[in-house]
Amino acid sequence: MSLLHNYMTIQEFSNRTGISKSTLRFYETKNLLLPVERRGNGYRVYASHQIAIVKLITTLRIADVPIKDIQHYLQNNDEVARQTMMDNWICTVKKKRELIDVSLRFLESDPIREDIYLIDKNEEKIIWFIEESTMGKFGEHFAKRADELKQNNIQINSYYVNYLSGQDLIKVQIGFGVLEHTSLNELTGVDFIEHLPACICLALPFKEPLTEINKGYQKLLQYALQHSWVPTRSILEWYRGEDFSQLDLLLPVIQLERNEER
Repeated sequence: MSLLHNYMTIQEFSNRTGISKSTLRFYETKNLLLPVERRGNGYRVYASHQIAIVKLITTLRIADVPIKDIQHYLQNNDEVARQTMMDNWICTVKKKRELIDVSLRFLESDPIREDIYLIDKNEEKIIWFIEESTMGKFGEHFAKRADELKQNNIQINSYYVNYLSGQDLIKVQIGFGVLEHTSLNELTGVDFIEHLPACICLALPFKEPLTEINKGYQKLLQYALQHSWVPTRSILEWYRGEDFSQLDLLLPVIQLERNEER
């Protein structure tokens, strides 16, 4: 039996909105949409003005907006603040769409045949030092600088090289990736400190002699150009292993924003 005037049972409200009763109960548990009252028999009662609200909630959930953000939006009557939240959601969805486009373009490009893969890199602070040496002889510089950092209780996560100039005697920047919150106040002789945001990179394992590394650069750049990736920075040489013998070339192609727990 229908309730009088503008009030509805949960079944009637579900029929009017097309939203299942189980979803309405879920919204209630999350304090997104509460019945306007409970009758003595325990029946939930909804009002007609809540139809627009529940449709907004459902739309925002489909757009993958976090529940806590929807709660904040509904509780905030400041139109400027609401528009700011909406603008932030739009930005987030656009970034997700960009990531999906990158993933699809990668899968369609037959990357296995090219030995190219995608890697999800967390944000890092990179400490760069300028060094000069002959090709393949930068291990000593890495070891020396790494020892200096460890003496300052700095944990190193990654090792990088940025090529600068030269052919026989080569000038490069050697980089040490550390956690973003690492304090570097006591360091000296640093060229500069780069804040590398979380990003998706095209990666190419390089197993040829280092004298042929230019071919690796060309292959990775040609692949990116052929498949319409726009780099967000220049190629990084990423070294691993105790002897720095494991090398991948990294080309960041999309910046990421890490979402808080939803």
